[in-house]
Amino acid sequence: AVARCKPLRHAYEKEIVLYAYFEGLDYVSTECVYAPHAYRGHARSLLKDLEATRASTVAALGHSGRRLAVAAEVATKTLGAC
Repeated sequence: AVARCKPLRHAYEKEIVLYAYFEGLDYVSTECVYAPHAYRGHARSLLKDLEATRASTVAALGHSGRRLAVAAEVATKTLGAC
C-alpha cells in the first residue's frame, strides 16, 4: 500500500485558497444548499469562535487528534436488520 501524502495538512483554509488563487488553480467555493442546516455548521462555528480566541486552536486539535490511538479491543455495535 502507498502512504497518502497531505502536503497542505497543516495549512489554514485561507492560505490554501490564496495559494490556489495565485497559482491560477480552479477552486470551487460554492456551498451546498443543505449546508446551513447541517450539524457540522454548529461545530464549524464553535471552531471559528475558538480560533478567534486562540489562533492555533484548529492546528492544536489536528495534532492531538493524530496522536490518539484506538485500541483493537474497542467494542463496536453490530448493525441489525431494519
